[in-house]
Amino acid sequence: MNSYSQSVKITGTKEEVFDALTLNIDKWWGVVDQPASELGTIFKVSFGEAFWVFKVIDFKKNNLASWECVESNQVHAGLKGIKEEWLGTKLFWNLQSEGDKSVKVNFTHEGLVPNFNCYDVCSKAWDYFITDSLKAFVENGIGKPEK
Repeated sequence: MNSYSQSVKITGTKEEVFDALTLNIDKWWGVVDQPASELGTIFKVSFGEAFWVFKVIDFKKNNLASWECVESNQVHAGLKGIKEEWLGTKLFWNLQSEGDKSVKVNFTHEGLVPNFNCYDVCSKAWDYFITDSLKAFVENGIGKPEK
């Protein structure tokens, strides 16, 4: 089955986008306990009682960041059997320059597949956080993170 993927073109530099993906996750996604600023870093993203812990497994400044979910307490009203669905999945953020002033972000959440109980909710959430919140944060300085 195909894993979830999304691409978005963002007006800004690769450095600005990479900083958003590593140093400013809390400005466009959720509450973060520390930046994902180097290979091997373990960090936690939370939405209330729901949280995911990631390990940075690849880090190429201004080009690529990859994370593996090493702990999961996923909670969504009305969905059962999703607590650890993200456990072992990997997130890949690849950046490509699109001219002087824009960047194409290619995102894949490897392992987030349509047969997951949370796929519909999670894919719609990723669509929002990537194409709306991340884009808004880089382009305007104001993202729309979950608090």
